[in-house]
Amino acid sequence: MKRLFLLLFPVILLFSCSKKDQLPLIETITKGDKWGIRIGSSYADVYNRLQQLNNEKDLSSLAIVYRQPFSSPQQVQYLLPYYDAVTLMDTTVVIDRALIQFSGDKVAHISAGGALPEEMDQWPAALPSETAILKNDLVNNIYTKLLAIYKIPAYSQLKIILPDKPLNKPFDPDMEKYAEWGFSITTDVKPGIKGNSIVRLYFKDGKLNKILHQYNENEVYN
Repeated sequence: MKRLFLLLFPVILLFSCSKKDQLPLIETITKGDKWGIRIGSSYADVYNRLQQLNNEKDLSSLAIVYRQPFSSPQQVQYLLPYYDAVTLMDTTVVIDRALIQFSGDKVAHISAGGALPEEMDQWPAALPSETAILKNDLVNNIYTKLLAIYKIPAYSQLKIILPDKPLNKPFDPDMEKYAEWGFSITTDVKPGIKGNSIVRLYFKDGKLNKILHQYNENEVYN
């Protein structure tokens, strides 16, 4: 009997190892932590940990899952400084959009158009410069200009879209309205192999309730 057990042990060990090495690996964490992101933490504490993690690993920007476009400048009045871009989109007839990107506290890039937006010095191009958004405008002044632009009927139906949250900007309190965040982490496993973690953070009653993590590896071709 003892001899039979010894013969079976390597088989059990082999099965356990192969099971563990199967990809994708899926984890659901409801206690403790993952990468120092601790269950039970507040929104702000989770965000602070993600900022630290961003210095240690190759994180993507943070997706605020299910956030919908805004319909008026008043809704984003205090949000723009927390982001590095904003998109104004018209979907009433054909898709037409303007992308305004920030660097530091100023507008760095403006592009507008349909399928292939063109770089511009101001948007909208047809408006006088005192009303339009210009390169080098202060981000803090964009809200005032948006109020003036939205009073013009041709622009009053534009949707305002914020991008994923850049982790080099401070915490946006509006993020507390959303119960699900998402991001990904890319790692170098070995030459020619990249590891990718897709992560979802679920909040309940203002606290982190669950972390869902899916990990897989892929070959990289140069």
